[in-house]
Amino acid sequence: MPKILPHNLPSKVKKELLKDFYDFVSSLNREETENFFHNFLTSSEKIILARRLRVAKMFLQGLTSTEIRKRFGVGVSTVQFVQNWIKDELEERRAKQSLPLK
Repeated sequence: MPKILPHNLPSKVKKELLKDFYDFVSSLNREETENFFHNFLTSSEKIILARRLRVAKMFLQGLTSTEIRKRFGVGVSTVQFVQNWIKDELEERRAKQSLPLK
């Protein structure tokens, strides 16, 4: 299967594809989710996701970037990616909480 680069897809197509993916995954129970990811993702993709989640968990436990890199052996780019994701998520949640109720 040829590799598709996300930046080459029109924004509308990306949104539709991701919505379908999220809808499908959220409809699965625990066992179905494990089977889906086990069979659908490559070993590398599973490890990448699992490492990012582990790094996020470590940040939320209060570890620093340096501590995470030393303890878990991940690179600077992985730590920065996850740190930015957490920051963006927190900002988005704060923004939603400060919106006036209608």
